[in-house]
Amino acid sequence: MARPKTQLLSAARIADGAIELVDRTGDVQMVQLARHLGVAPSSLYSHVTGRAEVIDLARLRMLERMEPVGPAHDWREAVAGLLRRLTALYARHRRILPLLSTTAVACDRSIAVYEPMFAALIDGGFRRDQLRLIVAMVEFQAFGLAQGLPAPVMSDHIRQTLPAYTASVDHSRYDLATATEFSVAMVIGGLEAIRTHPGAP
Repeated sequence: MARPKTQLLSAARIADGAIELVDRTGDVQMVQLARHLGVAPSSLYSHVTGRAEVIDLARLRMLERMEPVGPAHDWREAVAGLLRRLTALYARHRRILPLLSTTAVACDRSIAVYEPMFAALIDGGFRRDQLRLIVAMVEFQAFGLAQGLPAPVMSDHIRQTLPAYTASVDHSRYDLATATEFSVAMVIGGLEAIRTHPGAP
């Protein structure tokens, strides 16, 4: 019997299947993923060690689909570019975000996506001990922006006793593009203050 010309499974196909499954159901388990891909569960373990690696592969696949982040001429450009790109990416795959937030980044190809920002921050005068905190903050912002504002809790009692909160609810209109630019300005402004302040943490 002739061998198939293409492999039934590959890391990319597993990652794509995991993203599709999570987008649809909100989770990925090995048995369900195998069924989704039309293979035996044992076949998956020829390519991955388990669920955590599948999620990490899905993260890499998503980052590979993101508009590339090239070398930046300025740290502000790097921060703004990464925040905008991550937010747009995560907004397309909101249901996978809880899985990404609880799974470590283990693939060097995923880490490499952030290298231009690390380099731009160093060139911009930020201390080495601040770099991972800054990148993590950008990630957290992108996660939050992609998920949007939670539904507000309101009642007659709240309206009567919490007027400032009530005003915030009555005037809130969440638009992803507007919120992203607001966040970009806030993050860059805060980082500029830290960079120029001699006593910055």
